[in-house]
Amino acid sequence: MTEPRLETELISRFDRIVWRSITGFVLLVLTVFGFVAEFAVRSSADDSADVIQSLLGLYADPEGTPTGVAPDMLAGQLIEMGTPFAITRTAQIEDSDVMVYYLSPGMPAKPLEGLSGASAPSDARRMILMAFAERARWRYHIQHRRALSGLGDFDIYVVASRANILFAAGGLLIAATLLLPITAILTRRQARSAIRKTLQPLEYVTDETRGIHPDDLSKRVTTPTGQREITDLAATINRMLDRVEGAQGALKAFTADASHELRTPLTHIKARVQWCLNHERDTDEMLEAFAAIEHEVARTTRMVDDLLLIARGENNQLELDKRDFDLQVTLAEAEEVAHAMVSERELHIAAECTGEIIALGDVDRTRQIVLNLLTNAVRYTQDGSITLRCVTGNDNTVGIQVTDTGSGIPEDLTAKIFDRFYRVDSSRSRQYGGAGLGLTIAKVLAEVQGGRIEVQSTMGKGSAFTLWLPAAAQIKVAAKRTSHSAAATG
Repeated sequence: MTEPRLETELISRFDRIVWRSITGFVLLVLTVFGFVAEFAVRSSADDSADVIQSLLGLYADPEGTPTGVAPDMLAGQLIEMGTPFAITRTAQIEDSDVMVYYLSPGMPAKPLEGLSGASAPSDARRMILMAFAERARWRYHIQHRRALSGLGDFDIYVVASRANILFAAGGLLIAATLLLPITAILTRRQARSAIRKTLQPLEYVTDETRGIHPDDLSKRVTTPTGQREITDLAATINRMLDRVEGAQGALKAFTADASHELRTPLTHIKARVQWCLNHERDTDEMLEAFAAIEHEVARTTRMVDDLLLIARGENNQLELDKRDFDLQVTLAEAEEVAHAMVSERELHIAAECTGEIIALGDVDRTRQIVLNLLTNAVRYTQDGSITLRCVTGNDNTVGIQVTDTGSGIPEDLTAKIFDRFYRVDSSRSRQYGGAGLGLTIAKVLAEVQGGRIEVQSTMGKGSAFTLWLPAAAQIKVAAKRTSHSAAATG
């Protein structure tokens, strides 16, 4: 299935939004216009009814006696209003009968035939409203008002036309129908141009990313791009390339180092086997050869095991038995091993730890880290002392520090000592059988426990390696506070 281009998809979506928005806006304008215009018509009719009602209050002849004829002055005022209207008057006649008169300006009151009796007023109102409704329908608004005066009860009917409203609404509708497609087309063109300009930086990033070949990962995507989101994307790609380049470099270095490290024992084994096969050897010579072969196989096996341990640690596949333990016990065990390691050398071993220091981690892995650091200190310290001490940090961490008075590490090499197979002094490492994996293993085991290893070194004066682990006490307090908060919330 072919996926649409982002530009096409954005334009298509924008078109739908534009059509819906413009159509909705036109409908909203027409609706608001209709409500406002209807309110204006009703208000105008109501105002006219108020004027007529006020004029009817003056309905009397010059002598002040109510008459059945509208005075000329009143009639003229009503006509000048220019608003169509009609007036009916309900009057009491002889024998307590009720008659409804139709009043017209300038004309005498004319009784409505066929209407008399008590129901005459309501019948007259119904008849007139039905007549208006039949003729005017929805084109007009009928405003009905009842009023009282000295002549009796009046019913005022004011007719307000909606013709102007309908004409204006029709004009708006026609204009919208004609202008809507034109507006949509122009907006679409502008949107297409804007979208293309907006997506140009993304196309540049895509082209530059395609140009980065796996054989040359040194190239990077140009930043900034002119748009923050795309610049963030380019920066993310660059960071990913940094990691890939670093991983590729580490893989190449690891492959080269591992092949070199494995080639050496294999070469020794091959040489021993050939030495045994080329000439007749006595039993002692064969046993010596087999012992050498066994030593190289054991060394190679340890190296492979170490590499597997590092690989599992870096991929978070190591099984850990995390629990609280006392670093003082681990320090005492390490001190005992250190004395055994320097039994034939003049090195002073000291251990400093006062009171319990509880850490959270894997006891066996922690012991392995400390022994690796201790082995490294013994290997590079010819004389002087090695000190092990318990330490506490300011960030709720505790740890063990291994300090030696050895040769020290150059400052520019401090970051490399944790790399696989790296040795500051390879001849000395060979002398003691090291493969350059001890510090790498220590670093990996520290990180999988949520800790870290810090190094401080001075050339000619020695080095200090500090293993930091989470403090168990602080974790317990945090967990307790969390449970209390949960209980309070519940």
